[in-house]
Amino acid sequence: MTKRLSTDSAAEIVDAISPELSILVVEDEPGDYRLIDVCLRQTTFSDGHGGSPIVWATNLAAGIAAARDKEPAVVLLDLSLPDSKGIATVQAMIAALPDVPVVVLTGQNDNRLAMAALEAGAQDFLVKGQFDCHALERALRYAQVRAKLESRLRLFEVALNSAANGVVIADIDGRIQWANQAFSEMTGFSLAEVVGHNPNELVKSGKQDETFYRQMWHTILSGQPWSGEIVNRRKDGSFYDEMLAIAPVTMRDGTIRNFVAIKQDITERKLAEKRLLQSEERLEFALSGSDLGIWDIDLVVGNLAASARWHDMLGYRVDEIELTLTGWKQLTHPDDLTQAQDSFYAHLRGETPIYEHEYRMRHKNGHWIWVLTRGKVVSRDERGNPLRAAGTNQDISNSKRLNLEGTDLLKRIEVLIRAAGKRSDTTEQPAEPASSPALLSNRQREVMELVAAGYKSTEIAKRLRITPATVDTHRRDLMRKLDLHSIADLTRYAIQHKLISGQA
Repeated sequence: MTKRLSTDSAAEIVDAISPELSILVVEDEPGDYRLIDVCLRQTTFSDGHGGSPIVWATNLAAGIAAARDKEPAVVLLDLSLPDSKGIATVQAMIAALPDVPVVVLTGQNDNRLAMAALEAGAQDFLVKGQFDCHALERALRYAQVRAKLESRLRLFEVALNSAANGVVIADIDGRIQWANQAFSEMTGFSLAEVVGHNPNELVKSGKQDETFYRQMWHTILSGQPWSGEIVNRRKDGSFYDEMLAIAPVTMRDGTIRNFVAIKQDITERKLAEKRLLQSEERLEFALSGSDLGIWDIDLVVGNLAASARWHDMLGYRVDEIELTLTGWKQLTHPDDLTQAQDSFYAHLRGETPIYEHEYRMRHKNGHWIWVLTRGKVVSRDERGNPLRAAGTNQDISNSKRLNLEGTDLLKRIEVLIRAAGKRSDTTEQPAEPASSPALLSNRQREVMELVAAGYKSTEIAKRLRITPATVDTHRRDLMRKLDLHSIADLTRYAIQHKLISGQA
């Protein structure tokens, strides 16, 4: 029986092995068996009552049958039995009990035989007549420890060979001692082809200069892990991109014994990144002709990404402003912010198929430009919550100004037509001068009175129940119609024409 292990160290494996081992002795000579039995009664294998936990079998078949009935902790196996002799005896026992350590007994002091037995899977080799009781106990104990360690090593090897990433173990000089199957698939080299070689002899592409490798070796020889991207060469001569991480394995005294490298083929990822970059560059080039700036918002964290054109229309370099939703709010005209937000949030809630809104943003030089923003949600979570939105910004300041001027022109023509009609009705009544208050609509008179009285656009909007943008439009229209150039001129005009009470 064994206790549960907390680590993989050999010392803890030794401590965890129960002293009460069950031992299968396969020996056809009664005298040799009695000697083994006496030795084991004098060691820690004793059951404490002078007994010995031994099962005795006099031939291979009986030993295998006994082991299958109750698996022993260790087997002490004679190589010369009535029904089997030599290395075939070891092979048959290990085939029957693959997880049980075997210690070989033989009357031949033959090193070649000993090596053959160990290569066949035996844990140790004892020559009859050349060992004492303590040597026998030590051989049995060590056999079990080594079997446990080998079992764990096999488990680790299976796990590493199942890993998707390449794993390479090298010595202090960089020579490969072991590599997994993923490394072979990645490079085209088999384990037999790489053992004893430095990776640079096999996969070095020449794409990195010697300074790159010197810095890498300086890092790992100082006891620190190193990681980075590298271009390597396969056995067939083709190149591939690799994410490489190398960690030194140090002894208790701090000396480096091995290096373990984890290698991931990132060729497809690099190609995808390159295709994406080319696609973005083509899109940027195409949009540059249409004067559109691209934006992309992470709605979870509030980060905003934008193209160079997006920044340029506001007069900024790409690295000059903080791109967050908060930053966007700070750039948006205060009178337009609420409506812009309401329109955007309505789209996020799924109330509109796209987000489209005109509003003003502050240029780096301090003036305001009109932008037309279009966009839509491009990803949502499983509950329908928006995760990401993307779209475009277009500077529409010129078209906005032309529209306003066109509207003003139409109004002027309408006034002239009305004035001409009045002149045709009565020739005695003189035409109104271009700057006459008679040319103003009732709404414009209301706006003029409040502007002249010192009210701001937001205050006027509340009083007249219109938007601040509409107030600004009326103000500009008043200035043009009356040929005025400042609020002071407008105030004087209102007083002169008795549109407000006479106060400065």
